[in-house]
Amino acid sequence: MNAPARLLAHEDVQGDGSDAWIARLKRSVAERAQDGLVFPDFPSPEIQRQFVGSAYEDALDEAGKFYAFAQESMGDRAYKRSSGKGYLDFGCGWGRIGRFFLRDFQAEDMVGVDIDPGMVAFCASANLPGRFETIVNGQPLPFADGAFRLITAYSVFTHLPPPLFRAWLAELLRVLAPGGQLVFTVEPPRFLDMVEAIRPDSDNAWMAALSVFKDRLPQLRADLANEGIAYLPSGGGDYRGPDVYGETAVTAKFVAKQAAPYGGEVVRYVDDPARFWQAAVVIRKRDPNAPRGFLARLMARLSGKA
Repeated sequence: MNAPARLLAHEDVQGDGSDAWIARLKRSVAERAQDGLVFPDFPSPEIQRQFVGSAYEDALDEAGKFYAFAQESMGDRAYKRSSGKGYLDFGCGWGRIGRFFLRDFQAEDMVGVDIDPGMVAFCASANLPGRFETIVNGQPLPFADGAFRLITAYSVFTHLPPPLFRAWLAELLRVLAPGGQLVFTVEPPRFLDMVEAIRPDSDNAWMAALSVFKDRLPQLRADLANEGIAYLPSGGGDYRGPDVYGETAVTAKFVAKQAAPYGGEVVRYVDDPARFWQAAVVIRKRDPNAPRGFLARLMARLSGKA
């Protein structure tokens, strides 16, 4: 008699290689139960596309590339020495990113947060690892200082207006432990070039919506040159009005400068369109007792905080 299926646990996958684990998650689109183990659920394809622009295998393929990027950085010595225990999926949406990190963390040490209570409710009912909480823009996170070893924020800071960008970056660095890492994405300056190149008759709804900002490009480019950040207040539906959600382009120098006062050092910045449309960034929370590496010293000089 076959044993009843049970929820997938960290112990079931911690021995998988990164590529094998990514492949198992992609397989879960068609096979939610594998070898007696129940994998996380998915919302409808319409909801998936609404939040991430793709669904199922395509959505997980993009998430898997980000997971692999995070894995490349999680092997450094400072991260391994970090006193933090937990993992935080900031802006968890429907749980596309967080499910990958079950390989690295016990479920009880995993947390996902989002401003959308509907997505939080979905995640809590979808066999996803960890617990899920609704957060409010402008309010502190309900976590202690240094609670997390790893924080991810995929395609979150790409949408934040300048005040929220600064506030949430500071708050994430508060709850990140020394030696821990914040792995996230930003829209690099070339995003404005993409907006300029949009065809008036584009059949891509997202691009068509952005085309209305083309007449603002001179001011947006000036904002980017002078402030290091340019914001297009496009809005994004429920809980995402244009005052809190749009499209945001930033420079690498801006990111480093904002992180520095809170102990954050940019240790990786990858702007490679062949790998990611957005630029991928790793910020390490500085351990005051550890020497700075060459890249960290360079980014500190760029930020004016050396």
